[in-house]
Amino acid sequence: MIDLADAIGLVEQTARPLPPRRQRLLEAAGRRLAEPVIAGVDSPPWDRSMMDGFAVRSADVVDRAADVVELEVVADLAAGDVTSRPIPAGGCARIMTGAPIPPGADAVVPVESAVDETAAVHAGGRVRLREPRFRPGQHVGIRGAAFRAGSTVIPAGAILTPAAVGLAAEAGGTHVMATARPRVAILSTGSELVPVDAMPTYGQTRNSNGPMIAAAVAACGGEPVSLGIAVDRPEAIRAAVMQGLAADVLVLSGGVSAGDLDLVPAIFAACGVERVFHKVRLKPGKPVWFGRLDRGPRQPTALVFGLPGNPASSLVCFELFVRPAIAILAGRPRDRWHLPRCRGTLTAPAKAAADRPVYLPCRITRAGARLDVMPLPWTGSADLVGLAVADGLVALPAGAKAEPGADVEVLEFAGGSIE
Repeated sequence: MIDLADAIGLVEQTARPLPPRRQRLLEAAGRRLAEPVIAGVDSPPWDRSMMDGFAVRSADVVDRAADVVELEVVADLAAGDVTSRPIPAGGCARIMTGAPIPPGADAVVPVESAVDETAAVHAGGRVRLREPRFRPGQHVGIRGAAFRAGSTVIPAGAILTPAAVGLAAEAGGTHVMATARPRVAILSTGSELVPVDAMPTYGQTRNSNGPMIAAAVAACGGEPVSLGIAVDRPEAIRAAVMQGLAADVLVLSGGVSAGDLDLVPAIFAACGVERVFHKVRLKPGKPVWFGRLDRGPRQPTALVFGLPGNPASSLVCFELFVRPAIAILAGRPRDRWHLPRCRGTLTAPAKAAADRPVYLPCRITRAGARLDVMPLPWTGSADLVGLAVADGLVALPAGAKAEPGADVEVLEFAGGSIE
């Protein structure tokens, strides 16, 4: 059994950033580009109208801008419509925003500039326009004004924000090379477990760990891959473990303690997984197991976590050990590996185990410049009720008996709020 700080340090030393992966554009949203996005088209791809109005020849309007100019409407062009018919002298086209400028036209007069109730005129009619501030080329988006085919529209190293995703899509970047989203296989073990949509019979319980860990993985930016439930038989667990070892990370819950059916450590060893540590001075979560599988020079090392089967223990161990591993694999900076830590004032008594530090669910509220930390009722490592409404975990050193008013350290859950 090792100290918590040493265990966390071993996870940090073992995990390494994954190489970039080619990904579908939307799947890469929020990730950092490893290669630039190069435009495959001009933008705009043609001269297009930036207003609803009338596409005109500047020569017909520019010298008579202060007067009413009457023109024949020779075409109606909605967005997506095209015409090869040139606009003749004295003519115009009714045009909508986004439509290509027809041949011969080089400016757009907004529909609001139509007078004498001619704003609704279509092809075959005549429109009367007054545009005192008319200028040649007005309200026309020139082809390639935003970017040209072959140019870099988003540089390597940029984050794919929603706007960047839209720009890449416009440029034709259907796939991008970006930092990897770690794939995390999730396996629950236990013959007593049934799927969440099944009604447990006497002696059975629903698999809460699987959905809980999958949600935690997604919240960390990983890609959860559910392997379901493996019953407590070596062949069933080994088959599921071998499947999970194809992922970047395998997170297994249950079977890592010291009972007769705690088969997982031996199965990991039989699958070639090298143990890094097993058992940590921690409450809840003492039985946690961590190892690695070297898959050769061309494949990243697989990280393997065996979490305790009790749900609260499983989640606490996820936050302390698996979260930083996912962050490191995703290439995030060190200050984003772990849950944020802060100091607060305890509002009720709390105590730790004599031999291990404890992490208790708590609520965090702001009282002026002070953070108040209220431990929540908690009956042990199988109890998720307190954790489900907690803002974070209050950390107490081994043997601590903290009274109200004590200064304590708190790990704030991602997404939790300080009121």
